[in-house]
Amino acid sequence: MKLRKANTSDVLDCVDLVEVRRLRYEEFEPQFWRRAADSRIITVEWFSNLFSDVDVLSLVATEKSSIVGFLIARNAPVPPVYNPGGPTALIDDFCVAEGRWMDVGKNLLIRAKEELRTCGWAQIVVVGAHKDIEKTSFLESTELSLASTWWTSST
Repeated sequence: MKLRKANTSDVLDCVDLVEVRRLRYEEFEPQFWRRAADSRIITVEWFSNLFSDVDVLSLVATEKSSIVGFLIARNAPVPPVYNPGGPTALIDDFCVAEGRWMDVGKNLLIRAKEELRTCGWAQIVVVGAHKDIEKTSFLESTELSLASTWWTSST
């Protein structure tokens, strides 16, 4: 497995991975995770912008010529009542091929933390679905701690 910075030629493969995740997440929580009808089109544009933004850390993991995972870390404004000691990187889009969290996910997270630390970031926040047992188990196996939960319902 090789890790490298993502580029715009990686967008479609990364969108394929995230769309698979979205289908699963929609089963977990149909209202909160409901995909937009044009989610694929929107994500192609969004990832194209992120992968070319010098202020965003975008990484991919490849095996042979296939992308088996990716991670995107971008600035997350911190509420003024908190002081984590520096900038916070939000890792919202973080997907790997099924069954690959403990190797691909682990290597992407280690690399992201190293690069973010070198650039002066103070903390990361990783997003995941409560019912995504595989990703949650992986995150629990790291030195990350659970800091918040969100609860949802229709109005």
